[in-house]
Amino acid sequence: MTPDAGLLAQFDELHLLGVALGAGMGSMVRAFVDRTVTALVGLTRLPWATLAVNVAGSFVLGFVLGWTAAGLVGPDADAALTMRLVVGTGFCGGLTTFSTFTVESWTLLREGRPRTALAYAVLTMALGMAAVVLGTALGTALT
Repeated sequence: MTPDAGLLAQFDELHLLGVALGAGMGSMVRAFVDRTVTALVGLTRLPWATLAVNVAGSFVLGFVLGWTAAGLVGPDADAALTMRLVVGTGFCGGLTTFSTFTVESWTLLREGRPRTALAYAVLTMALGMAAVVLGTALGTALT
């Protein structure tokens, strides 16, 4: 049995409820960020709200993964799994949005703005990677 199979065996209805609640909270935060950013900067050449939630979600997920890595075995295994499911899968899954990122990139291309689409894609990936690295480092340091 692999370690992941052991974790999957612990997945129960309460974990599923936690994922659903986390996803709902993440989706509400995403909607709030979208409205707030749009109100502050208006509709601009770059989809700033989606960029912001995707980078923030990358940081939070990296932090949770780093913070809970040591706890996946031993007496804290259930708490670590719960944290990963509720915050990582649920909240970050509801907060971040790959589908909106791809639609916005495609829209920029269809509008004849390939350089903006490329800049958006590269910026999203670069900032997302940097955020997950920083989040993981911080989470690991706090354990």
